[in-house]
Amino acid sequence: MQPVRDKWSGAVLTVLFLVIAALVFAAIYVTLPGTSHFYALLAIGIVALVFSLGSYMAEAASREPTAQRSLAWGFFGMGYAVLLLTIGLGPYYGVLSAVWQLWGLVIVVATLFVSVFLVAWRGRAVRATANQQIPRAAWRNEPAPSAFSYAAAKSPSVPTTAPPPPPAAPPSPPGSP
Repeated sequence: MQPVRDKWSGAVLTVLFLVIAALVFAAIYVTLPGTSHFYALLAIGIVALVFSLGSYMAEAASREPTAQRSLAWGFFGMGYAVLLLTIGLGPYYGVLSAVWQLWGLVIVVATLFVSVFLVAWRGRAVRATANQQIPRAAWRNEPAPSAFSYAAAKSPSVPTTAPPPPPAAPPSPPGSP
């Protein structure tokens, strides 16, 4: 018997999480004054990466993690895009020198490299697990042996190495009358 699936509950939770995230981002941006928008954008980028990690971890709690996976990838891309653009435009805000801008970009690109490496590593593990499931699925689809055939094959009364059959008697020569 298949469990009843709610098609809309995942979508509702996704929309609610997106609304909460948008409110958090807006609160961060509005809370910091106009001269600190640079730091607000950095905070929004970091919070987006934290949301991405939380969405990725939420995949483990779901049977169908499509919504969580989409949120994880969306926040991942948004977080790194906001961080790279904000640091890249740092001198425009007048808060970063060229040296600090380069160091910030090096740190963000290094974390991006590590993140992409971990994503690739996880993808390889998922493919390996899927490949292991193929023989398991084939084994599950085979009919189960009956208890009688199993018992007959493993019976102690049947020796595992039977002696060879006796040679057949040689044919008798044609008889004369």
